Parts: sequence; C-alpha cells; structure tokens
Amino acid sequence: MSMDIYLRPADVAVLCGGILASLVVGVVYAVKESRHESSSFRYHRGGGKLHPFSVAVSLVVTFESSIFYLGYPSEIYMYGSYYMMQILGLIVGYLMMFFITIPLFYPLQITSVYEYLQMRHESQRVRQMSMWLGNVGNLLYAGIVTFGAATGMEGVTGVSAWIYVVVLTSIAVVYTSLGGIKAVVVTDVVQGVIMIGMIFAVLIYGCIRVGGVSTVIGINRPTGRLQIFDFDPNPYKRHTFWTLAIGYGFMCAGNSLSAPLVQRLNATRSIGDAKKVAAISIPAFVILHILIMFEGLVAYAYFSQKGCDPIASKQISNPNQIIPYLVADLFAGVPGITGLYLSALCSASLSTISSLLSSISAVTSEDFIRQRLKDASEKKLTQLSKLIVVLAGVVCIGIAILISQVKGPMGQITFSILGAVKGPMTSVFLLSIFFTCTTRRGLYTSIVVGTCFGMWLSLGYNFSPGRLQTPILRLGTTDKCFSYHNTSLASATLTTTPFVSVRLENNSFDDHLLFDDLTSANGTLFDTTVTPSKNTTPAFHQTIHGLDWLYSISYLYFSLLISMLSMCVGLIVSKVTNDRPVQVPDYLMLKLNARCFKCLPNYVQPVRTNEDVSLQQK
Repeated sequence: MSMDIYLRPADVAVLCGGILASLVVGVVYAVKESRHESSSFRYHRGGGKLHPFSVAVSLVVTFESSIFYLGYPSEIYMYGSYYMMQILGLIVGYLMMFFITIPLFYPLQITSVYEYLQMRHESQRVRQMSMWLGNVGNLLYAGIVTFGAATGMEGVTGVSAWIYVVVLTSIAVVYTSLGGIKAVVVTDVVQGVIMIGMIFAVLIYGCIRVGGVSTVIGINRPTGRLQIFDFDPNPYKRHTFWTLAIGYGFMCAGNSLSAPLVQRLNATRSIGDAKKVAAISIPAFVILHILIMFEGLVAYAYFSQKGCDPIASKQISNPNQIIPYLVADLFAGVPGITGLYLSALCSASLSTISSLLSSISAVTSEDFIRQRLKDASEKKLTQLSKLIVVLAGVVCIGIAILISQVKGPMGQITFSILGAVKGPMTSVFLLSIFFTCTTRRGLYTSIVVGTCFGMWLSLGYNFSPGRLQTPILRLGTTDKCFSYHNTSLASATLTTTPFVSVRLENNSFDDHLLFDDLTSANGTLFDTTVTPSKNTTPAFHQTIHGLDWLYSISYLYFSLLISMLSMCVGLIVSKVTNDRPVQVPDYLMLKLNARCFKCLPNYVQPVRTNEDVSLQQK
C-alpha cells in the first residue's frame, strides 16, 4: 500500500520537510562544534551553558512522546476521563526536582547521575550495575516510543511500520551523534513548537466542526467519559484516584532521578537556572496533559456526530490510531495539514529517542568507558560516545519489533514494562539519599531482587490470559458509515481500502468489550484487526486463578510495589551482613526532617564543613 493512496503531495512534502529539519539541525551543530576542541563536557552537557527555557522545553517533549501524543487521547476515548487525575500525581512527582534532584545533584556537577552512587558508596560496582539497568530502561522506553509512532504513521499513510521504525531511529541517531546535547535540545524546541501547534489546531478546528466545547461535553457526558473521580481503594481497578495520584506520582518521582533529567539540569549555567527549568516544565506538563487528553473527547464527539465510529467500523486497526485518523478526516480538504500532523508525531518520537540516546551515550561513556580507558583523550572519548549512539539506535530498532507483540493502550504498555526497571532504580537512589545504614551488599541484593520481581510481574501482566481486564466504554454508532465513507473521504479525492461495516445491537459495541478484543498481535508487524464483541462479564466479576491475583493489580502500582520490595530487601540485607556502611559526607545525603518536616522543633539544616567541600572538589 503506497503513501499516495492516503496523502496528497502537499502532505508528503510537509512530512518530509519536517523530518529533514531535524537532520539539518544536527549537521549545523556538528559544524559549529567542529570549530572547538572535542570534549565530552561540551558533547554531553553543552559546556554547561544551555538556556533554561530551551532545556525546559526539551525536558517536556522528552517525556511527552508518541505515547503521550497517541496513547493519552486513545485512553480517554476508550476508558473515559479517569486518566485526568494523573495530573495530581504528575505535579507531586515532578516537584521532587525542587526538593531532591536540584539541591543534591546540581552542586556535584556530574554528567552521569550514577556517578553519585560511586561517591556515596565508594563502589564502582554499584555505579555500573545501576548504569546498565538504567540503560536497559531507556532502551525499552525508546523502543516503545518508536513502536508507537510507527503504529500511528502506518494507520494514516499505509506505509509499513517497519520502514518508520528504521527511518525514525536512523534520523535520531544521525543528528544526536553529530551534534550532541546541543543539537538534541535545539531540535527539541523546534519539534515542541510543531507538536503544540498541532494540538491546538486539532482542538480548535475539531470543536468548531462539532459545534463548540459545550457540544463536545454534551455528547460525551451520557457515555460516562466525563467521570473523573473514583475514590475506590481497590488495587485491582485499573484507574482510580489512588492509582493515578500515588502510583503515577511515584513513577514521576522516579523520573526526577533519571539520567536524562539530571543531565539536562546540570547542563544549565547555575542552580538558579536549574530551578527555572523545573518551574517552567511542571506547569507545561500539566497544561499539555489537559489539552492532549481533551483531544480524546473531541474525537469521540466528532465521530459520534458523523455516525461512524472508526474503531467499531474497522476503518482503523488499532485504537492508538484514533487521533491520526481524526486529523486525516478533519483536515481532508486542507492540503498539507495531515502531513504537518504526521511531522509533529515524528517530532514527538524523535525528541524522546534522541534524548534517550544522548543520555545512554553520556552515562556509558562516563561510567564505563572512561573508567577503563583512563588515559584516553577527550577527542577519543567523544568519538566513542558517538559510536555508542549508533549502537544504541540499532538495539532500539530490535526492541521496537519485540514491543509490537504486546497488546494494550500505549500508556499501559509503557508503565507496565518500565516499572520493572524504574522500581529498582528508584529504590537504589532513595536508599542512598535518605538511609545512612545502607550498605553495598544491601544495594546489590536490592537491585537483583527488584529487577527479577519486576520482570516477572511485567511479563505476567502483559501476557497472562487470565488477569482481570477493564471493559472499554460504549463506542459510537456505525449506522451512517456507508454514506459517511463515500461523501466525507471520497470528496477529498482519497482512496481507501474496501470498507465493511460492523453492525451490532444498538449500533455500538458490547458494553463489556475489552481492549484486547480490538487488537491482535498475530501476523505481520503491527498488523491488528478488530473482532466482534465477546459476551464477557465486567472485569471486576471475573474469577482469578493462581498468580493472576498478582498480575491483575493496576499497572500504575508496579513501580511503587517493586521499589518497596527492593527497599525492604536492601535495608534487611544491610542490617544482617557484616558489610559496614561507609562514612558519608553531609552533602551526599538529604535528611528526611530537613527536606519534609521543617516545621518540627528538632529541624536542623545540614551544614557543609570545609572538609565536605574539599571532598566534593576532588
């Protein structure tokens, strides 16, 4: 199936232009950097002179990728607005930048966050175990992002997702390896402008076509998609106030200790600039989350008015493709807009992939290569860093292919898989930052046990056929699909694949239909098909057998559960072994009462001694 079946020449031109722009930035910064002497400091931290606004934008678009661009609207479309409550968790989690990340890591001026672990525990093994685990998490994240973008692109253009996986990763590898962190940050800013512009375009024009915001709300309210609050403490419920505020908040807190974030904060000129980055990025996160999730409501209202739900009528093969399909239909009469949206989708993925590749290169160079090639020149280290970017890109392509076999909404896939890695990593940092009794043997055991438990839990959740599943909400009608298909799409001189309408009782899907009933990972890469509704019962009345009681816990709790287990194991082993904790300078620790309970009478602000400062400078 060729691209011209779906896109006009203007769309193809805009799409290619948007993708090539990223390459141009990489080449420009490669030329600029060639005028200076090569150094890993310039390559990985931009010489410590990056502007806080640029870093903040880069930070936002790094963590808001194709998962955010495709998965969040799909989540609202299929399950309703409970997901909006994740904003509370997001605020709480990322506020940790002010209380932990910046005050602890910025004064150390480290390129790799794992260097802190060696300073804290006087152990290269702890540092490198954590580094490799963190790299696995970043590679998994990059693979999921690539998979998500490829799915959306394939749904609109008809071009095989294999091609998009290779092309997107290759482009990110080229400009990241050429220009380093400066190219990544500047390109993120350009890509962020395109992404935000298209979000507003879809929302504004979509609301106009539907009849206004009040009409969008009126159409969604009877379907249950506007329900936000659910205070049920049941951990088996997929989304409640508690899973989103606590579970998602803990994952965001883990992100505030991640290598990409620390690398960016430490690339600014001063600690004040680092705080500006946090102050800009947190409100930006909140606003963009609200806007992108509202797209899901606009999409449902639009297709309900049309009388042809594209998921129920099999016009798209995967619910994660709902927004690309909406844009293709909404702007069918405006040449170039669909291409611009696809360019924004590519930008959302490229920004994340490039940032993760840059982070992987930085930490591997600092934590592994520099430790073994102590006499290597800065030029050689920079060249090896560029090679690492290329190798990581190849691994990313392979992971994207593997991720294609996992079914579910993009956000669910991401958090259920990354929780297996983020949980142990977060526990390592929390044990190191707040507990002086933590020993090296305790951390070794914590990492191993947490990772094994996390992998087991993640695999069970994603592949166990007996775990509890939450039914999707009632989809829109399909009674006008034939006329809609022949008037709306055909009038835009677009030719599509043969259309077959699925007619069900009341012109909608069964109330108890599950997401997995809509998608199948069998067949070719990313090839998914819709099957008729099954007579299943609501998720919370299913019978749980064996270990499915564990696999059925909400995926948003995974990181928290794994981290709690890891911390308990780490503390117990630290107490029962003969491995004594090292003497730790105050500037490498944060006391809980100093961070959280300043109102208490025994509160004492930690003060650095001259000895502490001299140790830091060494």
